[in-house]
Amino acid sequence: MDYPVPRTLPWIPVVSRGLVLDAVLNVVFYMPLGAAAFLTLRRRPSALGIAGVLGGLVSFSVEWMQLSIPTRVGNQVDLLTNTIGSLLGAVLALVATSPPVASRLTVYRPPGPLLVGLWAIWQGFRFLLPRSWTAIDISHQIVGLLILLLLRLRGVCRVAAPLFLAWLAFEELRPFHFHGSPQAFGWLPFIGWFAGASESYYGVIFGKLFFYTAIVWILRESKLRWSWAVAIPAFILAAGETAQRYLPGRTPESTDLALLAAGAFLLLCVYDNKG
Repeated sequence: MDYPVPRTLPWIPVVSRGLVLDAVLNVVFYMPLGAAAFLTLRRRPSALGIAGVLGGLVSFSVEWMQLSIPTRVGNQVDLLTNTIGSLLGAVLALVATSPPVASRLTVYRPPGPLLVGLWAIWQGFRFLLPRSWTAIDISHQIVGLLILLLLRLRGVCRVAAPLFLAWLAFEELRPFHFHGSPQAFGWLPFIGWFAGASESYYGVIFGKLFFYTAIVWILRESKLRWSWAVAIPAFILAAGETAQRYLPGRTPESTDLALLAAGAFLLLCVYDNKG
């Protein structure tokens, strides 16, 4: 069946709980993009404006593509809230790097604020959105707290790094029930979001972003070069996603690699703006 493709982005009034939640999520999702863009260009006077324009262009591209996807609806509200999120992220980065505030934040060694922020966002989606707490994975919560503990005990990162890599491989292969018929691999990242994901999807995505960013940081703290700090977990994730083609209940796709790249980019922005 052919679906008519709208030629313009409609305006959808925010009149229900679901639409309000969607608007809030749109703001939150684009804040890291705005902050990263500002930190990359902060030596330019126009960095704040460029961050907002970049967020708007990325959002417009995504919303326009959704006009061709039957299960998605691109609209002006999403475009507006995404742009606001980019600007808000850039403004927060501007405030955090201003001399008066930066001098008070020196006690929080980079990338501590980034990891704590990602952990807090993950917890917000995990505990506030699900209608039941039965979806909470206690093992993930414990590993997350251990990562936060490493921010205070950085000297043991070299010992902890192999353990976290082993945990990453374990998570990729869980529940270890292989079968003979391979599933198709999804090359398009975030396909679950495009297909109309449930509220629990966002907790999973931000949890993975936190873990992958933290693992790259742990490897960097272990004195590995950037190339190795990203390549090692990327290899584990690629191998794991390939193996997930034979794991029932798992979805093999490129989303995890995209999240790893996003986390490495955020870390790179933080390290490049130390001091």
